[in-house]
Amino acid sequence: MAPNPKKLAHTTSPFFAPSTPRKLIQISTPGGSAKLIKKESTDAKEHKSTVAGATSNLINAVIGAGIVGIPFAVRETGLVAGIVLVVLCALLTEIRHTNLKIDCLLSLSSVLKRNSITEKSLRLLVGTAKHVDVPSYETLFESTYGTFGFYFISVNMLIMAYGGCLSYLTIIKDTLPVLLGIEKGDVGMERSILTLSTLCIILPISMQRDVADLAKTSQVSVLFQCLTVLVVVIFSPISSSLEEHGGIQQIVSQSVIKTNSIFIGLGVLSFAFVCQHSAFIVAGSLERPTKKRWSQVTTFALSLCVILEGACGISGYLAFLEDTEGNILNNFLSLGGVTRNAANAARGLLCTTMFFVYPMDSFVCRHVLVVLFFRGRRAHEGDDAAVLSRRDRRVAMTLVIYLSSLIPALMVDNVGSVLSITGTIAGSSLSYIGPGLVYLAVYGEEFLQKVDEVWGDSVDVQGDEQETDTETAHLIANHQEAKSETREPPSSMQMLLKQITWYLLLMPVWCTIAVLGKRKLKLFREREALKSPHINRLGKIKPLNGSSIPRASSYTKVQTLLPTIQQGQQLSYGAVPLGNQAIGAAILAKKQSDSLRSSSNSLENDGEVDVDIPPTWSDFCIAIFFVVFGVVALFAGLVSILV
Repeated sequence: MAPNPKKLAHTTSPFFAPSTPRKLIQISTPGGSAKLIKKESTDAKEHKSTVAGATSNLINAVIGAGIVGIPFAVRETGLVAGIVLVVLCALLTEIRHTNLKIDCLLSLSSVLKRNSITEKSLRLLVGTAKHVDVPSYETLFESTYGTFGFYFISVNMLIMAYGGCLSYLTIIKDTLPVLLGIEKGDVGMERSILTLSTLCIILPISMQRDVADLAKTSQVSVLFQCLTVLVVVIFSPISSSLEEHGGIQQIVSQSVIKTNSIFIGLGVLSFAFVCQHSAFIVAGSLERPTKKRWSQVTTFALSLCVILEGACGISGYLAFLEDTEGNILNNFLSLGGVTRNAANAARGLLCTTMFFVYPMDSFVCRHVLVVLFFRGRRAHEGDDAAVLSRRDRRVAMTLVIYLSSLIPALMVDNVGSVLSITGTIAGSSLSYIGPGLVYLAVYGEEFLQKVDEVWGDSVDVQGDEQETDTETAHLIANHQEAKSETREPPSSMQMLLKQITWYLLLMPVWCTIAVLGKRKLKLFREREALKSPHINRLGKIKPLNGSSIPRASSYTKVQTLLPTIQQGQQLSYGAVPLGNQAIGAAILAKKQSDSLRSSSNSLENDGEVDVDIPPTWSDFCIAIFFVVFGVVALFAGLVSILV
C-alpha cells in the first residue's frame, strides 16, 4: 500500500495540505460588467533547462568536493587499477543514468554505424521509471517494493543529500578563514565567516524553486572545478618525481594493483560518481526529457567528469606517489614560490564551488521532505514545483535544511566518520544496489521467462507464482506440454550442470526478486489505474512497434476499467461522463494536445521518439552486476572507514 502521509507528524496542518497556486484575473460578464475570478497561476509551471544547463547541474552533482581525493584513491589502488576503476565507475554511472547501452561508445560513431545493439535501452532508473510511468526514484521503488521501498529510497536520499550539505559547509569553514588571513584556531571568526558567507550566498541561491534555476551557478562551478584541476596538472612536480623514481615505466611496473589496500581506494572511487539521489530531479528539469536528450546530458557530463578526475588523479599521484594525501592540495603546502600561491588559488576556487554545490543537495533534501510530509498526489509523486510554488513553504523548508546543516558545522569540527559510514551505505544503496534490484523487479516477468528457457527443464523457476484460475491453469499446462514435446530431454550430465550453475549464479535469489516485483507491480498498476490521468514530467514512452502502450495512469488504462457507455456519450478530447477519472482524462488529453501543437516542429526536426525496447539477457546481467558491485562497494567503503 502507498505511504499515508497523514500518519506522519504535523501533517494535519493546512501548511501541508494540497493546494494549487491561483491568481485573480478580471473577466467580462455577458452583461458588460467586470468581475474578478481565481485562476490557476502560470507561475506554478516548472522552469525547464536546456541540455547545457542540465549537464552543468549533473556535473555539479557528481564532482562536488571529492575530486581532490582521487589521487589518494589511486595511491591506494595502484596506478593502473585506479585508472581502470575510474573509467569503470564512470561507465556504470553512464549506464545507470542513460537509456542507451554504454553511450560512451558513441564516440566511435565515426568508425562504426550506430545499430540496434547500441540503441537498446537498459532502463536502469530513468528509463525504467518511464516504462512504469512514474516520475521519481522513490515512486519507482514503491511500484515494486511497496511502502518499504518508498521509505527506503527516500531516507537514503535524505541521508546522502544532508551529508553533502554538512560536508560542504565544513569545507567552507576550514578553507575560507585561512584564505582571508584568519589565524587557525580562531573559532569565533571561523563561525562568523561561515555564517555570514553562507547567509549571503548559499541561502538566496537555495531559495529558488526549480533546479533549472541553478544552471548558471552550476556552470560557474564547473568552470572553477576545471581551473582547480588545471592547477593540479600544471603545478604538480611530475618531472622531478619521475626522475627520482626511475621513470614512468618503473613507477607503472611497481604500481599496477595494490591488493592490500585496493578496498580503500575502491571505497573512494566507487562513490566518486554518485549522483543518483539527484538524477531524477535533473532529468525532470530537462526540457523535453527524451532518451536522446538525456543521453546527451549524461554523456557530456560523465565524459568531462572522467577527464577531470582522471587528470587530477594521475598527475597528483605521479607527483607525490606514496606521499599523496587525502586532499591533494595539502601536498602543495610543502612547496614554495609560485606553486604554493597556485595551490592557494586552487583552494579558493574549490571553496567557491562549495557555495554552488550546496544548493543542489539542498534541493534533494527539500524534495524528500515534500514527498514525506506533504499531502496529496502531487507531493507524493515529487512534483516540487507545484508544492513549493507557495513562497512560505519554500522559505520555511529551505531555512530548516540550512539551519540543520549549519548548526552542526558550527559546533563540531569533525563529523567525517559518521558521514562516511552513512554516505557509504546510502551511496551504495542508491547508485548500485537500488538500480539493479528495481530493474529485476520491474521486468520480473521477462526475466522469469528467460530463466525458464534455460533452466526450466531442471528446476522450478517460478515456484508457486502461477495463476490460480482454471482457464489460465489449462493454458499454462498446455504450453508446458508443448514445450516438453519440442525439447529434447536433457541428459543427466546436463541436468547436473544446470543445477550447479543455478545455485552458483545465485539464480534463486534473482528469481525471488523477480517474482516479488512481478506481483507488486501488478498491484501497483491496478491502484494507479483508478486515479485520474496526469502528465509525467519525465515524458511518455512507446513500445517497439510504435503503438501506444497502456500506462498505469493513462486514459487508455482507465477506460478499460470503466463501465460500457452508450454511443454518443463521448465528451471532448475522448473523455467519458463517468466522474473524476473521465474529467482527469479530458484535462490530460487537452494538455497533451496543446503540448503537441506547441512542440511538434521541434520534435519533427530532432526526431526524438522514446521507444520501449524489451530487455535482453545482457540487460539483466548488467542489473545483477550492479547489485553485486554495490555490495562489494559497500563492503569496501566500510572497510576503508573502520579498518
